[in-house]
Order: sequence, then C-alpha cells, then structure tokens
Amino acid sequence: MTQIKCIGFDLYSTLINIDNHNRNEMMEPVYSIIQKLGYSDTFESFMKISEQTYWKWRDYRERNYIELKSEIWWKEILEQLHLDYPEEAISQIILASHQKWQTQISLYPHVKELLTDLKRNYKIVCISNISEGNLARGDMDMFGILDLFDLVVMSSDLKIRKPSPKIFDHVLNQLKIKREEMIFVGDTLYDDVQGAKAAGLLMAIHVKRDRSYFFPEYTIKPDKTINNLQDIYEILNTRNKKED
Repeated sequence: MTQIKCIGFDLYSTLINIDNHNRNEMMEPVYSIIQKLGYSDTFESFMKISEQTYWKWRDYRERNYIELKSEIWWKEILEQLHLDYPEEAISQIILASHQKWQTQISLYPHVKELLTDLKRNYKIVCISNISEGNLARGDMDMFGILDLFDLVVMSSDLKIRKPSPKIFDHVLNQLKIKREEMIFVGDTLYDDVQGAKAAGLLMAIHVKRDRSYFFPEYTIKPDKTINNLQDIYEILNTRNKKED
C-alpha cells in the first residue's frame, strides 16, 4: 500500500473560519472611499451594484476554473457608479475591504497545533482559491500558520482555480510527490473534493462547515467526511494500520 507523504488543505472555511463574515460591514470603508471620489447615492445603491458585479465575476471564475484579479470587478463597479478615479483608488479599495475582512475571520480551534504535529511526518500544503494571494498569505501570517507549510499555492499564483486538476498537478510537480501519495482536505464538494478527485489524489476528504458564501450546487461523493480537522488522525491511523 502506498504511503501518504503529503496532506493538502484548503484555506478559508477549512483552516480559517469565515462564518462571521459580513459583506455589508466589509464594504463600509469602501463606501467612504467612493464618497470621496464624488459618489452621492446611498450605501444600499452602491451595494446593489457591487454585489451584482462581484457575483457575475465570481460565477464566471467558478465555472471556468480561472482566477482573475479583483481589480477587474472593482474597475467595473466604479465605472457603473459613473466615477472618475485615479488608479491608486483601486488598490486603496482592495486593501481597505481586506483590512475589515481580517477583523471578521478567525482560526479554527487547534489548527496551528494540528499543522505543527502533522508537519513532523508529512509534507503540508495549502491550496486556496483567492483573487489576491498576497492578502491571503497575509491572513495566514497573521494567524501564525504561513511558515508551517512546505508549499502554499494560491489560485492567483497560477491563474487557475480548483477544481481544475492543474493546480494540484503543480503541487505534485513542485514537491515531487505521486498522486497516490497525497490526500486533500477541504470544505467544498465543488472546488475541493471534485478537484482532488479529478487530479487522481489518494483521498478527497470533506470537512463539514457552515457556509456564508455561494458556491455552485454540486453533488460528488468524498472519500471521507469529517466533522472537524482532528478527525484526520483517525483516517491516518487507519491507513497506517493497513500498511502494517
């Protein structure tokens, strides 16, 4: 039986809890910025346009397995608001909204301890779908987990999103790991489980989480389902006993 050498994890809603994310609150500092650019309509009008544009591009990215920078939809939003803006305004908006986002997220219990422990015997990888990988790495650093990973791959790095197997292939090539030597843990059937299966990994593990985000409706059977990350020990122990 092939030995497990690598454990991959999704980031948001797998390691980092985003259940307290409130998009309206996240957009409050953005509203202040666009008011300074001359926007005089209500916050509700701004949110309606920004939500429609964001989800249009979110759906496009999800269904085509490609990653785009968030400046694409923010430029479209400002144009729909009929605002003239300097280029630096886009960066200010992205940073301001993300700083608010960071106040809304938290690390799930015992994640740091789990990763530290697993790192003793396995390669540890993070693979995340995110338009701004540098900001996601900042989130990981804020919680003290960035340096625990042997490899961190964001979809923005490759312009490819899970469930494309190409993003998993990149990890396998970088670490010189065989498909049957890697398992992957994530909270979405569409991105994580489907992606790991498409890449031919040994095991696609679904961790059940509450979701505050939209994902395309999708039904695929994971190899294992767990209720919290600590349950991964039982899977590894069972696997190791079979090898013995």
